[in-house]
Amino acid sequence: MAVNLSKPLKPTVLIYDPSVPKHEAVILDLEEEKELNIVKRIRLAQLPQQVFAYLNPRKRMTYYCDATPGKVAGE
Repeated sequence: MAVNLSKPLKPTVLIYDPSVPKHEAVILDLEEEKELNIVKRIRLAQLPQQVFAYLNPRKRMTYYCDATPGKVAGE
């Protein structure tokens, strides 16, 4: 995923959805999704193992997880 250094809270993000194979995961550009934003970061150690495996995090990346599982943006 990518981050615009001038807008660190508007990165491109990979969406975790256990019902979607990870090679088909939705990628959102938060710069284009005006109604979405990042409100909190989490530590990698806080991710459940299945989420960690799906997202396959790398160094120097920050991830955000929504506290409302199953809810799609805009609903």
